[in-house]
Amino acid sequence: MSRTRILLAEDNAADVWLIREALKRQSLDVEIENYTTAADAINAIARCGFENSSVPDLILLDYNLPTGHGGEVLEAAASNPHLASVPKAILSSFMQPHESERMLGLGACCFIPKPPNLHEFLRVVGSQVNTLLSQACPK
Repeated sequence: MSRTRILLAEDNAADVWLIREALKRQSLDVEIENYTTAADAINAIARCGFENSSVPDLILLDYNLPTGHGGEVLEAAASNPHLASVPKAILSSFMQPHESERMLGLGACCFIPKPPNLHEFLRVVGSQVNTLLSQACPK
């Protein structure tokens, strides 16, 4: 069985570590390719499936990123036909309802909150990602 590939756009190194730990606690064998800016994530998204570049099993995007936001990355993903069936989720500590609705409209399956409590972060993020990987993205 091959490792699950996750394309992550997250600029906070501590959150990247927490996400890895959350997935480890779910017994998920993952390979995370992390980008720290929206521009770098958009460039990676554009290459997915082309020129021997792999297609991830899941795309996780922090909403607030240097050089842009998760919505811009979702827009780039929508223009790549290789990513049409890949589930996409937005991670954020806080989003306005209109922002989360817009992200869903741009192709995100769901919004995953980043709880401020360590144990809740590990539980919520880990279980949400596990759910996204184990079932089809709800439409």
